[in-house]
Amino acid sequence: MRNQLKIPKSLDKRFKFRVARTQDELSEAYKILHESYLEKGYTKPNDTGMRIVKYFALPTTTTLIALFDDRVVGTISIIRRSTFGIPMESSFDIGAVLDDNKVIAEISSLAIDSRFREKRGALFLPLLKFFWEYVCTYMRLDALVITVNPSMTDFYEGFLGFKRMKNAKVGSYSYANGNPGVGLWYDVHKAFGLMQSLYDHKPDEKNLYKYFFGGTLPNFEFPNRDFYKSSDPVMTPKMLEHFFIDKSTVFEELTALEIMGLASCYPAAYISDFFPNLQEKIERSNIRHHVNIQCNLGPQASVSATVLDVSGTGVKLLSTESISGIIHLNIPIAKNLYAKVAGVVKWEQNSVYGIQLLRTDSAWIQFCQYLQSDFEVLQDLDAKKAV
Repeated sequence: MRNQLKIPKSLDKRFKFRVARTQDELSEAYKILHESYLEKGYTKPNDTGMRIVKYFALPTTTTLIALFDDRVVGTISIIRRSTFGIPMESSFDIGAVLDDNKVIAEISSLAIDSRFREKRGALFLPLLKFFWEYVCTYMRLDALVITVNPSMTDFYEGFLGFKRMKNAKVGSYSYANGNPGVGLWYDVHKAFGLMQSLYDHKPDEKNLYKYFFGGTLPNFEFPNRDFYKSSDPVMTPKMLEHFFIDKSTVFEELTALEIMGLASCYPAAYISDFFPNLQEKIERSNIRHHVNIQCNLGPQASVSATVLDVSGTGVKLLSTESISGIIHLNIPIAKNLYAKVAGVVKWEQNSVYGIQLLRTDSAWIQFCQYLQSDFEVLQDLDAKKAV
């Protein structure tokens, strides 16, 4: 199969690839997704012509798009495992993957505009390359999971090196309208070496390793980053209302626990108007931001650990060594920039620790303000449109 691969030598300048960032771009992506899934029987028809699911409401979900002459022609979503879990968990046991990979995301909602199906290879490969560059450079993941139709397993296993999960096949996958599915996973940290072993001995037109890792393309537009972070929120309050209240019944169908989880991801002003009966319960001053940053702890910074998420007052930390009491953390927050903080261990579960911060420095304050500023910018967009 790999010998049949033929990588295009050039890419039409009219193609652009980026994170979807406007209501119109997301609407077009959700329409392409609905059309594609309807053709395959993966979803039921609806009046809006859009496939809208609860995971799209989370700021930790990123939708990537391909545009041709500024029109969306392809899309793929990356659903980071957070407050809603991931779709795969409805049908698969992902425990074996989670044992060794604490930060995972599900590849979902891949679709190509029907008018570009004949050019699928020419569009799909650069979309896949953009996806890999974004995942490896910007999302700070340990592993990826995906559920595919049994007819597609050869592609993901043979071309890309995905592995089957334990008890990988189900006869009815609820997220795909009851169609059969096969669960696969991929170690992000081994992607470079794996693709090198599969392809680096092949000529350029068949060398996916060189194509994926040999430099970016001028058609790609990546987000600017001043500090390390793992997601690019795009939903303004008005966009949440448009997609999940006006165009779907997603918010009506959330459980009380899911509402609380959604509220924990956004400033109170974002979400309280949608759920007035829970307004007092959902207000909180410190949002948890997912990061996945390697750090050092201890007086001599001698112990390695992983910061999983942060807020202005706390840190969730993964440490293979037991820790307790007062701890000191040296956390890289940007290239050549570290924050030094101290805190006390408040809880522990399966080597994950909750740390209440007692002392922070100016770098940490800047870092948290930067993460919070995503939502402030988005709220300002709504305010400007209202004027």
